[in-house]
Amino acid sequence: MMILIFPPVAKPCEPPAGVALLSAALKEQGIGCCVVDANVEGLMYLIHSVKEPIDSWSQRALKNRDKIIGDLKDPALYKNMDRYHQRVYDLNKLLSISVDSKRFRITLSDYSDNKLSSVNSKDLLKSAEIYHENPFYPYFEKELKPQISSMDSEFIGISLCYLNQALVSFALAGWIKDNFKDKKLVMGGGLISSWMSRPDFDDPFKDLIDVMIKGEGEQPLLELMGKKNIEKRHYVPDYDFIKQDLYLSPGKILPFRATIGCYWSKCRFCPEKAETRPYSSQRATKVLDDVKNMAKAYQPDVIHFIDNAVTPAFMKTLSQEDSGFKWYGFVRFEKEFLSASFCRDLKKNGCEMLKLGLESGDQGVLDQMNKGTDLDMVSATLKNLHGAGILTFVYLLFGTSFEDEKAAFKTLEFVEAHKDYINYLNMAVFNLPKFSDDALDLDTQEFYHGDLSLYLNFNHPHGWDRRKVKNFLDKTFKKRAFSNGKIKRNPAFFSSNHAMFF
Repeated sequence: MMILIFPPVAKPCEPPAGVALLSAALKEQGIGCCVVDANVEGLMYLIHSVKEPIDSWSQRALKNRDKIIGDLKDPALYKNMDRYHQRVYDLNKLLSISVDSKRFRITLSDYSDNKLSSVNSKDLLKSAEIYHENPFYPYFEKELKPQISSMDSEFIGISLCYLNQALVSFALAGWIKDNFKDKKLVMGGGLISSWMSRPDFDDPFKDLIDVMIKGEGEQPLLELMGKKNIEKRHYVPDYDFIKQDLYLSPGKILPFRATIGCYWSKCRFCPEKAETRPYSSQRATKVLDDVKNMAKAYQPDVIHFIDNAVTPAFMKTLSQEDSGFKWYGFVRFEKEFLSASFCRDLKKNGCEMLKLGLESGDQGVLDQMNKGTDLDMVSATLKNLHGAGILTFVYLLFGTSFEDEKAAFKTLEFVEAHKDYINYLNMAVFNLPKFSDDALDLDTQEFYHGDLSLYLNFNHPHGWDRRKVKNFLDKTFKKRAFSNGKIKRNPAFFSSNHAMFF
């Protein structure tokens, strides 16, 4: 028997896929497994723990708390972005005042502690030592302890995927060690894999965490439980654990991973290039059968494909029959989108939104990035998707070593020329992966001070530093790109996870 815990803080709008896949692998081999989404449980616990308002805003939010939560699950709310944002900010206000705001900053998508750093191993171990100071400690005691106590399990696994979860994950680990001394702790997930991929990683957590797992955890967990030589890598996620009434979305959204890794895997800016993660896929028809089996078992309203990029082969399969569900996911700009009829078939068979990594509107920058993207193809793709009624959520990346101010303005000009075909924009400022090949050729400095930091700052070869990039985005890009209201505001905190509902 194994207990798997997904800790706070991540967006509480859909269940976590990683632990669902681990649970499926364990159960397939006859091993009992219980999954706890402590993220959504913990966040809702804090929201409901607020008893006294501190100002007129929180007084209004507290009075309407149940209605706010209900509205966020009602599709009608998503017809009005302003009303939606009022509800989201009101709920976030309650969450923010549920903790000591002088020390902790907590939102519906973020968490930080002004005394401890998420990228310093000593601070993470300190978080484990002083777990009783963590804002989620009351949740651990009142809600999580009875669940763990009721299960006869030798191992407890913690899935640490995001930096926002790090300090809470280690507080949770320290609490488990003190309260369940007979349990062995296992920790894995995306962030753990990134830390363990550092060439200088020397496991500073060995006295706290019994087993740390790098990469996909299915096979290592099975071996830990005595099941050797299981080479299967693809599973249908097990969502038996979800408590749907908790998730803040207008319907049941279930994540599904069709592939492992990225089929392109050549972009020079991508942090995953510094990690060893071999690409793995299955026949598109087999993947669709798996998705249908999941849909039959759990009746989702929407399936969120969480692949690095959905493959063209799988998209073709999705376009050819009505699967009975709506879906969205991340894709590359591929030649298939040059067919308007293909885009219409995608829409007809459930595609509501596609997330597309454009990164730059300058062809020279794209070529240096090794992005494999042609701007003429991008233009045609955006027009065809818009014509088919598929929402586009376009990602841009500013401040890479390949870009200068002139190239950034070319990106702005490209966006302005395609305002009618872009529904949402995500604008990010580049962080240089610490152990990437490009870092060797640049004059770098620490981005975050901590032995587990994964990124570097650098002196830009063209003088296009972060301060100038941020000033350009705030004072020029946003004003011009959003001037006519064609491109929508991103949903606060939930961003692309809620975007398709508007």
